[in-house]
Amino acid sequence: MKSTYDSLDDIIVFDDVISLAYQDWLLKKVDSPSFNWRRVDQSVKTNAKFSGDTRNGFVNTCPIYVGNFNLITLEEESRKNNFYHPDGLLNCFFPLLLEFAEPLGVKSLKRMRINAIPAMGNNNIRFPHIDYIPPNFWNVIYYFNDTDGDTVIYNERSNSDDQTEFLLSKDVWTIKQRVSPKKGRAVAFKGDLFHSSSCPKNKSRLILNINFSGKCKGEVSQNFLKYN
Repeated sequence: MKSTYDSLDDIIVFDDVISLAYQDWLLKKVDSPSFNWRRVDQSVKTNAKFSGDTRNGFVNTCPIYVGNFNLITLEEESRKNNFYHPDGLLNCFFPLLLEFAEPLGVKSLKRMRINAIPAMGNNNIRFPHIDYIPPNFWNVIYYFNDTDGDTVIYNERSNSDDQTEFLLSKDVWTIKQRVSPKKGRAVAFKGDLFHSSSCPKNKSRLILNINFSGKCKGEVSQNFLKYN
C-alpha cells in the first residue's frame, strides 16, 4: 500500500496559499529596513574545494527554527540551540505552515529560514543541493514577493550520502521543473530531489525555506545538509 508521500506528485505548486492580507503582512515584516539578516558568503557548500565555484555565492539569511515541532499536537518536541533564533518570529508563520500539513501529509517541522538574494543583474543558477537525506521529507519554498530568480528542480535525486557525493562529483544536471517567484506562491517538492536557487536580476528575491517530515521525533534521523 502506498504512503501519502509515495502517492503524491514530486512537485506541487500552490498559488495564493494564504490570504492577500497575510501575504502583505509577511512581506512588510521581512522587507523592513530593521529586519535582522546574517550574511553567509558560501551559501551552499563550505568545504574548500567549492570555495571558488561561482554558483556558491552569498545569501542573506535569517534562521527561524531547527528542531522538531509536531504539527499534529502543535507541541515542540525538541529544539537545536546553536543558531540565531529571533524571539517570536516563528509564531508569525504558523498559519502558513499549517496550510501544508494535510495536503502533504507532513507531521513535523524540522527547519525553517528566510533567505534574501539582492538584485544581481543576472539569473545565475546556484549550486545544486539537497536539504535533508530522506525518507519522507518535503521541501517547501514560499515566495514573499514578485521577482525573478527561478527555483530549479532537477531529475537527479539521492537517498544516501554516498549517492549525493557521487552526483556532486559528476556535476551533470537535467532540469525537471522551474518555478518562478510570485508573491503568495509556494512550491513543495520531495526531499530527495536536487534543486538550486537562481539570482534575481533587478529586484531582491525573498523566500521562506521550510523542511517538513512525514514522521515525528524518533522516527527519523537528524541528517540534514547545510543549505536550503
